[in-house]
Amino acid sequence: MLSNFECVLFDVDGCLVDIRKSYNAAIKKAVDFILNYVVTTAAIGNFRLTNLVSDNIILKFRQTGGFNNDVDTSYAICLAELANPHKNVTNAREFLNKVAANSDENGIISVEKYLISVTSSSIIKNIKKLLDYPAPAGKRSVIATVFDELFYGAQLFKKLHNFEPTFYFGKPLIENDRLVATRRTMDLLARRFSGNLAVVSGRSKLAAEYSLQPILDTLKQESSVFLEDERREYAKPNPYGIVKAMKSMGTKTAIYAGDSYEDLIMVRRAEEKTHLKIAFCGIYGCSSQPLETMRQFKEKGADVIIQNINQLPKILNKVSIKE
Repeated sequence: MLSNFECVLFDVDGCLVDIRKSYNAAIKKAVDFILNYVVTTAAIGNFRLTNLVSDNIILKFRQTGGFNNDVDTSYAICLAELANPHKNVTNAREFLNKVAANSDENGIISVEKYLISVTSSSIIKNIKKLLDYPAPAGKRSVIATVFDELFYGAQLFKKLHNFEPTFYFGKPLIENDRLVATRRTMDLLARRFSGNLAVVSGRSKLAAEYSLQPILDTLKQESSVFLEDERREYAKPNPYGIVKAMKSMGTKTAIYAGDSYEDLIMVRRAEEKTHLKIAFCGIYGCSSQPLETMRQFKEKGADVIIQNINQLPKILNKVSIKE
């Protein structure tokens, strides 16, 4: 499957970078903040559920194919718990797992639809009005603001949004990103693909540049796509990012390395849209449940499955030897 391809496109989160202590932590802290401060202040409820979100719950939402955006995940969890409050973390987590099980690649739309079916449209409408999402960080959307402040920290938040943070001034969680891809791996791939390496990521360009600095010069930044900076309708699994990157590099075939079902859906849609050959390489090593993620990739028909992006050059080398 991997012979005669012209470029490699990478997801950042879970592929080039381990985000379990950065983006995952931002979801957990944002949900705690919203449930225990914002709604109490708004006189909607008096929540005292802390440490509600687990890595397993985050994974369940990501496996639906509709939650590449971690602010979407934070919103879905807050909406679900506000719509159906629980007295303890165990029961709340059971309900969140049920919400995730009834969600699909339509993301927050599917969550809202399910919650209306088990509560009422008026309840969901009132909570949506409070959370005001989706909307950008700032005065309107408190959940997007809190999430970005936690993840970026005060300095990067101001650089990204051009205004001062309101809620959080502590250590940026982006500092917990761990670069997985080694310099040697990226140099080997750059030589094999004549420099045709680029990123198609849900991150902002600012966040990607911050965490990929040691390997940034191995990537074609002018061909990379940072979906957080694009219009919302272009988010994964929309094939927009892959199509734009391949068009920029002038390539007709590609390998896309990603860590989620949403990435696989995006690849298949890009193939259908362009009629070009695009292989999906599933990365499972940075998952909170690696074996479960590997199982899903097998079940959904990933072309190649590897634990770590640094294994890709070895696999390609074996292909060359066989040829």
